[in-house]
Formats: sequence, structure tokens, C-alpha cells
Amino acid sequence: MPDRPEASRRRAALAARTGFSLVEMMMAVTLSLLVFAITIPFFRAQTRAVAAGAGRLDALQNARYAQSVIDRELRLAGGILGQPTIVQAAPLSVTFNVDLQAQTTTADPNSMYITATLDTLTTESFQLGLAKALPKSSKTYPTATYTDSNAVRSHAETISFFLIADGSSGRSDIYSLYRRVNAKDSTVVTTNLWIPADTAYFFRYHRVAASGAISQIAQNTLPLYWDDGTRTIDSIGVVEMRIAGWYHAVRENTEVFRTLYQRTRVNNVGLLTVRSCGAGPVAPSGVTGTRANNANGDPVSVAVAWTASTDDGAGAADVAGYSVLRQPSGGGSWVSVGNLPARGTGTYTFTDYALKQGTWVYGVAAVDCGPTWSATTSQSGTVIIP
Repeated sequence: MPDRPEASRRRAALAARTGFSLVEMMMAVTLSLLVFAITIPFFRAQTRAVAAGAGRLDALQNARYAQSVIDRELRLAGGILGQPTIVQAAPLSVTFNVDLQAQTTTADPNSMYITATLDTLTTESFQLGLAKALPKSSKTYPTATYTDSNAVRSHAETISFFLIADGSSGRSDIYSLYRRVNAKDSTVVTTNLWIPADTAYFFRYHRVAASGAISQIAQNTLPLYWDDGTRTIDSIGVVEMRIAGWYHAVRENTEVFRTLYQRTRVNNVGLLTVRSCGAGPVAPSGVTGTRANNANGDPVSVAVAWTASTDDGAGAADVAGYSVLRQPSGGGSWVSVGNLPARGTGTYTFTDYALKQGTWVYGVAAVDCGPTWSATTSQSGTVIIP
């Protein structure tokens, strides 16, 4: 069937059209420019946000790493006979003794980490012949040879953490954290730590009272050393760290800081006063028993007070606690009604709520780390429970 004239003209017109018109091209370019104008600022903002987030994360991870390294080792300090727990306590450095590492379990079964390739100079006590200045001080350590109860060289090494200003940062308040074991060369733990000039500290130190309350040791009394006559360093039970990571975003020329605060309890503080568990401890003295009544005159408790054993914090320094005892005033067997841990205080008080009808006397026995009990030579007056 022959084509119609209109169909032939339509095909011819379509065949003659081989591209876009100028108007169509201009419209397409204009729309493309509009799309780019809208999306490019968005991508730039996203890139800046990712870079800022990476900077914050880098600063935070840096601070957390420094915190974890120090905390892991510092909390194990002490517990070694004859060696001080903390050797140096300063705003930018801390030095302590800890039985942290050994080559074999045979050589040191009490070590926390066993690595056969360790240098023997880093697995035993600091040798007197290699003594050197403590970090950031002119104080030389050690001044004695440390041995265990068998006269064998102690296995506890001396570890220092300290901070040195990093001049390459272009700032005066950016520091690097170093670690040193005995007389070996120091190694870098991490860099880019910020210490503000207005506070100028990385470490702070706290005492722990018998009640458990924590009180800070004044910064203006630092540094403290193991051989200070005041022995203040022996009372340090908590080391606080202010750890601030720093990151400089070069492209944006911005500074990022992230700060952590960590308090590490020195778990073994006080154990060095336990020097023997041989002979039984000296008995406490001055035992009294005082009955307390409620508003109706009925007895509700008896407060038992006493003066500490002379072996509690002094003498043999081996008293671990006290057992409070009760017996009928006419004689009979002692019955334990409670106990208290020794805290090195001069006097103690225990409240007995488990009352029993009768006429009683109270006594207190000191208990050492054996455990061995002292005699109950001091007794209260009679306490009547109607």
C-alpha cells in the first residue's frame, strides 16, 4: 500500500532533526549549574563535619589511651616487702614500684605479665649501681638495694610516667607522655596531650581516710618523694589524672580538645606496714560497754569502745582487725558478736544490736594476719540487759 503524503512528510521532518536546539542546550546547562550550586555546599559541609568529627575522635582516643596505660599499671603498685609504693609524686610525673613483668613464672610467680624476651634489667628491682635521677627532678633513685624476705633481689621494678613539652607542636602547652622502667631508656606512650598553663598539672594526689573519705594533697606541697621526713607520700591512696587530648585541624586551622578525668585507686597502699605474722598481737586496752535505751527506757544497743593494740600501725604493725566478744558476767565462754577492720586509729567503737537478756561483760581481741588472736585481758564493766 503506498504511503500517504502526510506520513512521508512526518518521517522526513524527523529524519532532518539530528540534535538539540540552542534553547534546549541553554536550559540543560542552566539546570545543571543550579544542581551543582545546591549540592556542592552540602558536600563541603559534610566534609568539614567528617573532618571535625575525626579530630574530636582522635583527641578523645589519644586521651583514653594515655589513661588506660597508666591506670593498668598504677593500680597494681606496691604490695612488695621493703620497697616504697610511690617513689615520686609530682604534677607532671609519678614513679612507683610494682611487680609487673617477668621472664618466667619460675623466676617470679607473682608477676602480672610473663614474656620470655624481656630484658632482665626491667624485671627486677632498680639496681643501686645504675641509679639515676627521677624524671623531671634532680633526685637520685634508688639509694638502697631492695631484697625480699629471703635476701634475694626483689622482683618489683620501678616505673615512671612523665610528661615533656613537645616543641614541634608550635605550642608551649602541648606535651608527650613517656614511660621508663628502672634505668632503661624512656619510650613514648603518646603525644599531643594538652596541659593548660593556668592549672599546670597532669597528676593530683589524694589521701584516703579510715572512713573512706578522700582528701586532696595540696598541689603546692608537691613534689613528694619516698624519703621525705613527713612520710606524706605513704598516705597517697588515689592518683587523679587530668588527661586532655589535642588535635589541630590544618585545613580548617582549628584546635580540638577532649578532656578525661581518671581516679586510680592504689590498691596495695598500707600493705607494706604488715611486716610479720609471727607472735600474736598485743591485746587492746580500755574496753568499755555502754548501754543505750529508747524513749521507753528499753535497751536497744551496747556501744563497745576500746584503745587500739600497740601493734596496730606500730610495733609489729600486723593487726588486721578486732573481734568483739561477750560472756556472762559470772564466767563462761566468750561469744563473738562482731568485728571491725584495723584502720590505724587510736580508738575504736562497735555497736552491738544483738542484745540478749542477762548480765554481760564485753571484751575485744586483736587479730593479726595469721590469723592469731590476742588475749582478752581488758574487759568492760557489767552491762545489764533486763
